[in-house]
Amino acid sequence: MLTPERWVQVERLFHAALERPVLERAAFLDDSCAGDVSLRDEVQSLLDESSPGDDFLEGPPVAIPATTDIDQPQRLIGRRLSAYELHSWIGAGGMGEVYRARDVKLGRDVAIKVLPEQLSTDPERVARFKREATILATLNHPNIAAIYALEESDDVVGLVLELVEGPTLADRLSTGSLPVNEALTMARQAAEAIEAAHAKGIIHRDLKPANIKLTAHGTVKVLDFGLAKAVDHVEVSVTTRPTIDVTREGTILGTAAYMSPEQAR
Repeated sequence: MLTPERWVQVERLFHAALERPVLERAAFLDDSCAGDVSLRDEVQSLLDESSPGDDFLEGPPVAIPATTDIDQPQRLIGRRLSAYELHSWIGAGGMGEVYRARDVKLGRDVAIKVLPEQLSTDPERVARFKREATILATLNHPNIAAIYALEESDDVVGLVLELVEGPTLADRLSTGSLPVNEALTMARQAAEAIEAAHAKGIIHRDLKPANIKLTAHGTVKVLDFGLAKAVDHVEVSVTTRPTIDVTREGTILGTAAYMSPEQAR
């Protein structure tokens, strides 16, 4: 039986592994487990039970083909989306693929999040994806990764986002426990970001370590509002107002261990 301390270690590595492309997970576990075969087997068992590229509760119960573009990180590299040239792969999850890109007009690097190809023709997923852009556009806070644009081509819809360099909190936790002062500093910044979102009537719904990044200067950036929900008093246009089709009311979204108290209620 796993002790509570051992389970925390397994869970941290599990979530850190989920944030990596499928083809990179084995090497990540080999390195992180450092010869601890039992630890590696426990984490691998959880990965084997999870759905491809995602936590089993991170999206609605919709069938996704066994082979997805999460296994094909070269799909859009070399493509151009408006003024943005996609150069390299950053990572993927069930809600999207993220690429590093170059803004050729302004001469800066950005992150571009796109839907996996198999989901790009699903009207519900596209609507939710565009809704993320609308939600992000209402937020302006130093601890929330900014959105610059929403771009569309014939077969790609992309969110142009602030490129946040540095590890996720999940990466940081996979190396060991945080000192109390460091943990409090990070928690305060993350709480301020969520408070700013709440002030706009927005609930994140998936605030897990993998969705929090740490910059080299110690700044926390909250990422991925793809499962966020705007409550009734937020002003949104008719085309972006949440509907049953877009949000699937009554469906559990998010990662169970990090579900928002509003959603749990």
